[in-house]
Amino acid sequence: MNKPTHILFDLYNTLFKFFPDREITQHQAFKSIGIKVERNLLKLSIGKADKWFASQTAKNSVHIMNKKQKTEFFIQYEKVIAKNMNLNISKQQSEKMWDFVFNTKSSLKIYDDVEDSFKFLKKNNYTLGIITNIDESGKELLKKLKLSKYISYIITSMDADASKPDPKIFTYALNLFNVPPDRCMFIGDQIDTDVKGAINSGLIPALLDRENQYSGFKDCLKISNLHELKNYLIAN
Repeated sequence: MNKPTHILFDLYNTLFKFFPDREITQHQAFKSIGIKVERNLLKLSIGKADKWFASQTAKNSVHIMNKKQKTEFFIQYEKVIAKNMNLNISKQQSEKMWDFVFNTKSSLKIYDDVEDSFKFLKKNNYTLGIITNIDESGKELLKKLKLSKYISYIITSMDADASKPDPKIFTYALNLFNVPPDRCMFIGDQIDTDVKGAINSGLIPALLDRENQYSGFKDCLKISNLHELKNYLIAN
């Protein structure tokens, strides 16, 4: 395997998480329909629901959904979270939950290991970028996240008119960076969209499993934090 010169990252749950944490917001959403749930169980349920989310968006990207379809999709996501805790909620309840989540103010919070890892990677002459299934301009997102001293480009679904795992978004990124796929590593937290998308596009895949949801996964490099990425690159 060639040594990568470019390292590209997924965004959500890889470099950034929501603040307040999603389990806090979802806990309050359940309270809004009169259901009390344990936060520890809720965190696990959200992780499982994220796998469902990735498997569904791998087949039908949120990017191409209209407003009504997106709303219906996220209402179903709420039902999946509940089902993972053996709770059977009605569509009316899941609609109320999604309405609560959608209208709750949140921001993105960078993970503690990100900036140190970026400094290491830049010091060692890696070119860095982000590929994300966000329906927003990558240039605007780069300004918003204030990462331009580390990140060369952010490629979004809006930019590429495609979403992971579609090879089109990865090809768009490779052309932008002017790098062959076998010299580019892509790191993300989901198998269906991130790992399979990278493999099918010829990139070097890596799974970032921060919550140890994929303990038996061995199809590619798996790390639990970005410090492990530094160690891997040094050793290889």
